Amino acid sequence: MNPAFLESALFIALLVVVGALLVSALGWTPVGKRLRQTANRRRIEREAELTCPVHGLQREEDLVRLTSGEPLCPHCYKEAVRGYVD
Repeated sequence: MNPAFLESALFIALLVVVGALLVSALGWTPVGKRLRQTANRRRIEREAELTCPVHGLQREEDLVRLTSGEPLCPHCYKEAVRGYVD
């Protein structure tokens, strides 16, 4: 009975070690670098989509989606609809 428990514990320890090595290897391999760069690029592009050239960074919930799918700042939308600035 004890050898079965010992074998199970060693197998689980082996899985944990292999998982830790894979996670740490992603930190310094070219694949890990590419994954970090891709995530960083997506974050920057998302922030650029939320930034109005006139009014600056806006929250995504506040943006108005045009029929073309393009996001528009709420201040710019008010100016376009009313024709003047408050």
